[in-house]
Amino acid sequence: MKTFKLLIAAVALIAFNSCQNDDTVTTETVPASNQNQQFVKVIDVSNTPEVQEIVKELQSGTKLNAGIVSQRIVNCTLDSDIGCGSETALEIEEYVNTSNCINFTQGNLIFPPQAEQFTFDYSYYIDGDSDINLDRYQYQFDAHIAEIERQIKPQKIAFIQADAQNGCFNERGWNVDQVVYTVILGN
Repeated sequence: MKTFKLLIAAVALIAFNSCQNDDTVTTETVPASNQNQQFVKVIDVSNTPEVQEIVKELQSGTKLNAGIVSQRIVNCTLDSDIGCGSETALEIEEYVNTSNCINFTQGNLIFPPQAEQFTFDYSYYIDGDSDINLDRYQYQFDAHIAEIERQIKPQKIAFIQADAQNGCFNERGWNVDQVVYTVILGN
């Protein structure tokens, strides 16, 4: 009986330690190291008023993916020391929307318009003086666009627009936020 109790205690200890290790791994916020871990969801937004407005602007030529290049983005590198919050979100949006720094195969607008919204997580570290070396994390946005291209094949991207969030939840340490890419498909 003593051996049985010892065996039960050993199994319980192993199970307890196993659960403790699982909790540590799942609750710790660490940077996502590949784009598949960053992908969250995709939804069809073809019939939304926002997409219909973008299509009208694309048809009239007033909305171009190649807008005015941001002065802050130098040599297609994001800022190496940017304040956390709306500045970071704006930098990401400019990098995707207007810089022409991300390479993708651009297609022609098709009718009826087809559009999807892809949501991705991105991770970043807030350093001791409460800012971000965003240039270290721009590979994530390049990888997001590459993953979108892969998911929509054989179609192409006729237009893409990023809407970034940057909440700065920690004063220092790893954070995860999201970027929603509205993609109008082309051929």
